[in-house]
Parts: sequence; structure tokens; C-alpha cells
Amino acid sequence: MSNSRLDEIRYISLPKSMERKIGDFQIRSDIQLPVQVVGKQKITPENVTMEAIVAGMLTIIAYDPNNKYFDYYRAFVFAVQGNCVQELNTAAIAKEKQKDYPFAEELFLDVYHLMPQAASCINLAAFYSAWSQYCKKDKDEKGEDFYLNKALTTLEEGLEKFGEDENILAELGSLNTYLGNLDEAEGFLSRYLAVATEGEKKQKLKKMYKDVKMQLDSDLEIKQAYDFMMLDEEDKALTVIEKFIEKNPKLWHGHFIKGWALRKLKNYVEAEKALLKCLELGESNPDIYNELSICSLENGNRDLAKNYLDIAVDMDPDNFTLISNLAFLHLQDEEFDEAKEWLEKARLIAPEDRQLKYMMEEYTSKTGESFGDLIQEEIVHNLTKDNADKYSVKDLNEEHECHCQDDEHECHCHDDEHECHCHDDEHECHCHDKEE
Repeated sequence: MSNSRLDEIRYISLPKSMERKIGDFQIRSDIQLPVQVVGKQKITPENVTMEAIVAGMLTIIAYDPNNKYFDYYRAFVFAVQGNCVQELNTAAIAKEKQKDYPFAEELFLDVYHLMPQAASCINLAAFYSAWSQYCKKDKDEKGEDFYLNKALTTLEEGLEKFGEDENILAELGSLNTYLGNLDEAEGFLSRYLAVATEGEKKQKLKKMYKDVKMQLDSDLEIKQAYDFMMLDEEDKALTVIEKFIEKNPKLWHGHFIKGWALRKLKNYVEAEKALLKCLELGESNPDIYNELSICSLENGNRDLAKNYLDIAVDMDPDNFTLISNLAFLHLQDEEFDEAKEWLEKARLIAPEDRQLKYMMEEYTSKTGESFGDLIQEEIVHNLTKDNADKYSVKDLNEEHECHCQDDEHECHCHDDEHECHCHDDEHECHCHDKEE
């Protein structure tokens, strides 16, 4: 946008006889005047108007603030249109509402560069934030990230320009909280609270600051507990996570790690209670149901264990470990139709897996029924005409290891691969309250 707009500018020179004053402003003949034209039009007497000259200056003011004649053009615009900032700001808001974002950007930049203030900086950042949200709705991820970053950069540059401005600090704290940059958010909110005037806004952001601090502390405890689990130190993990749960009883993450640790310690009854608490709190994912399946199996409820695994597979239909574990349970219970169905599905994912081959041999031994050759059409059953050319049989045959055992089934699904998504709550960004 910026390059194309600057490319539409032509320059004219004034004769010395046209030097004059507009109020206190002196028009000079030694500085060329920009003229905004449409596309690649050439300069003609018809398109050299005061409106076209001011439009050319505003384009330079918006997109080329380091232009050597910036101050002259800025003074020229104020001389011929004293209330231009208010008019431009009103026009910018109107264009944003019409979703004419490229033109609105130029107008917001004009306002900011003509009269640099914390308020115009915040308005520009708020505009970029709104543009980012528009891109998000349009499923334009690159645009969403690009304009969110521009909003952040605009505020950071504004802070350098205007110093510890409480409103810019508030916006930076809110925006970084929204983005999940909690360390940065804590810093900006702390600086805001140090300079902010008392009022409703300060109380609201003080609460946000406390929430961010709590989340940072909680993240540290979650990470510590997770690290203990990776080191097979379940007792230490439990000690840490119990403290976390005491402070954060409504966050499912703590209850999941507690259930995971108790299951590994073979306390299956208490582990099941902790895992069911995750579901009560509204979380539902394959890891939870896989852990519940193990607990149910060890507590003697094989049907419930299979039901839990069914749910987990529905959520993650290409998870070889879940599918092979389900096949194993049906095979152990001599439910051969179901066992074969899941063994066939497992073959589509990892036909060379050692434990899978063992289960197939056991199935054949018990039923006298052998497995046919793997047909390529079966392997690509879930591909579409749009993506079929991107995959091959080799892509789908990555090796997986099943932890099913012959005489005692212990499922180790994701013992060391649990991913923590702690505190994915969205925060409201206050970067939208433009002043008209």
C-alpha cells in the first residue's frame, strides 16, 4: 500500500513569483510540491489543484515521515487546512467502519504524524488490532499476525517517543496479556501501576496484573510437576501439583497431572477421581480418556476401559497407540470382530509395527482367520482429490511402537508426551477505544 501510493506522486516546481505567505507560513519556490495523481497519470494543468497537492503531502506524511521536506509539508497542510487533524481522524474512523482498511491506515498515520500524541499512537495501534481481527475472521493467518505485530510495534515505539505514558503502558500490558506474552505483560502492567492515576481503569488493570502474576507462578509449578513426571519422580510431582490445585482448584491442568501421577503410582481409584475432575471442569481430550481407560482396566471395569478408549480414538482417529490398545483389549476378551476391525485400522497406520504383527498372529491363532494383503486403496481411504497427490504409502507407514503386553496390559500412551496447555484463557485487549 505505502509503495504504490508513493508511486502515484508527481512533483512540480513553483516560480519565484508565486512565493507568498499564508498566515505565518511562507511558501517557498525552492521546494518542489508533491501532486497526487491516479495510477500513472502525467501532470496536466487540470490535475494540479490545491486538493491534489495537499493529498500528495498527506501521502508523504503518512508513509515517508523521514522525508527531508516533511516539516515543510506538514506546516503547509496546517496552513491551508487548520482543522485537518480532526477531519482526518473522523474520516479514518469512518473508513475503518466501512472496512476500507488500506485507506483508513493512511488516514490514521496522517493523524499520528501530523500531531504525534499518545492518544493518536493508541488509536493507530487499535486500528491495526482491528485489522488483525478482520483478517482472523477472514481466516488470513499471515495478515492476522502481521497486523497484531504492527499494533505491538506501534505501541512500543510510542513508549520510546512519549516516555512512561500510562495509557500506552496500559495498552501494552493488555495486548501482551491477550497475546499470552505474560512476562512482558507483567513488566508493562507493573510500570503502568507505578504511574497510573487512581480510578476504575487502574483497579481493573490491577486485577489483570494479579491474574498475570498468578499465572506465571502457576506455570512455574505446572512445569516443575511435569519435569518431575518426566524423571519418574511421581511423589515429588504430586507434592508440587497439590499446592497448585490448592491455589487453582478450577484449572483442569493440575487435576490431570495429579491423576497421571497417581496412575503411575498404581493408585488407580484416586487417579480416576482426579481425571474425572478434569471432565467436570469442562476439559475433554484424548489424554484424559486414555488415562481413564487405564484406571478402569486396572479397577476391573474392562467395558468402561474400552468405552473410554473409543472416545479417545474418536478425538484422535490416527493415534496408533490408542487404536492398537483398543484392538488388544478386544482380542483379550475374544471379541474377534471388533478386534479385527481395530487391527485393520492399526495396519493402515503402521503395518510394520512389531507388537501389531504379534497381535495379528495371535488373532489368526485363535480364529484360524488370516489377514489379506494390505490394499493401497484402503491406505488412502481418507484422502481427497485435493490432497491425494501430497501423500504416499510410505508417508502413512511411519513406525510406531505399541506397549501392549501378552499377559498383563499396561498402557503407556503418552507417558512422557503430555503437552501442557496451561492458562489458554483469552484476555480482553483494551486497544480499541479510539478517541474521535
